[in-house]
Amino acid sequence: MVSLRSLTRRWLSQDLKRSLQQMVLGYNSHAPSFSSAGEDMILRHILGSDKMEGFYVDVGAFHPTHFSNTYFFYLNGWRGINIEARPGSKELFDRVRPGDINLEVGVSGECGVMTYYFIGENSTMNSFSRDFLNQIGMLGEVRAEIPVPILPLATVLDRHLPNGQVIDFMTVDVEGHDFEVLESNDWTRFRPKLIVVEDEEVNAGDSRIIQMMKRHGYEMCAQNVIILDKINEYFLIDRLD
Repeated sequence: MVSLRSLTRRWLSQDLKRSLQQMVLGYNSHAPSFSSAGEDMILRHILGSDKMEGFYVDVGAFHPTHFSNTYFFYLNGWRGINIEARPGSKELFDRVRPGDINLEVGVSGECGVMTYYFIGENSTMNSFSRDFLNQIGMLGEVRAEIPVPILPLATVLDRHLPNGQVIDFMTVDVEGHDFEVLESNDWTRFRPKLIVVEDEEVNAGDSRIIQMMKRHGYEMCAQNVIILDKINEYFLIDRLD
């Protein structure tokens, strides 16, 4: 049985930590969303607003603060792995998010090299998928085709996930290459409790991502519209946990 003294000490410790974060980091319970469509606040609601520590994996992290699904959590004391394929991105992540593991690599089914369709340094639509860019009418905006090294997600996590570390959530946003990212994981070894993933299939019943993740024991628990009738975002929870 937990004693009243123990509970009081634990409450004071959490309250002190929260107060220090508010003073040093500017965090508060009404902090603004850093995500492009409120994903961090949806995650916060599902995970619990009082969860002060955790670990994330951000595949297609884009920028350490702008349009980030994980920066809110970083400010709140969480840590994780940021994976961004854009050449030169790691330097900024290391400077702004030194507490995280920051990787400059693409994620796909096999080790090797893939063509990265570069639209711009500040574009969220840089992609490995030519078909996706064509589908959303952005193919004509491509300024360069860059060979970028790629690794399967399972390989990245095997190399960089700390031993015994639980992944509280993983966010995948790689502009049309999301299925390939998830397919490249080893779901017997690396199981985030919660996954956020973009999908150009806006009918959840027809989504091959959802169908694949159901086979791995995940179930959709929320849905977010990114571009009406073009791109949806699905939140999937581990039912085997």
